[in-house]
Formats: sequence, C-alpha cells, structure tokens
Amino acid sequence: MIKTPVAIQPEYTIYFERFADRTWTHADVRNWTPTIKKEFMKVHGLLQTMHSDPFYCLTDNSKLEKFVKSIGYSYVQTLPCDDGIPRPMWRYVNG
Repeated sequence: MIKTPVAIQPEYTIYFERFADRTWTHADVRNWTPTIKKEFMKVHGLLQTMHSDPFYCLTDNSKLEKFVKSIGYSYVQTLPCDDGIPRPMWRYVNG
C-alpha cells in the first residue's frame, strides 16, 4: 500500500491510499490555525467531490478522533487491524 500525496501545502499534506476497495486518507499537519482549518476543509471537500467515493480513516488516539470529527468524519465501526489492535474507522462524505 502506497500513500500518495494529493494536496501539498506548507502547513499540511493530504494523502490517499487505496486498500480493500476504499480510499483511505492520511494527513500530516505541521501548523493548525482557524484559517488553515478553513483552507484544509475546503481542499479536503474538493478532493472528495472530485473523487466521488467516501473517504475512510482509522484513528488510534483521542486527539486524532477529535480532529477527524471536527472536519466532518462520522464513526462507522471498530476494526481489528493487522497488528491486533482494534481501531475506530471513520467515513467522510462531502455534503
């Protein structure tokens, strides 16, 4: 599985990864302000609109869960991962 950068900005990078017939998103956030959040959400929403299928992500800590909820992801279920640790799976659909 390969993470492919799809939005590269000085403050963050958004990646896609295809696995199990789903598009999984990852983000490296280097700086976070209300203005950056607004831009991030706009770019993330545009990517989802162009992609048309839902995005998915997994979380492994409460800070990350708070982040994905704040940008519009909804909890789906908890999945057992390859390392044996169950992780919450989240889904994002624009609009």
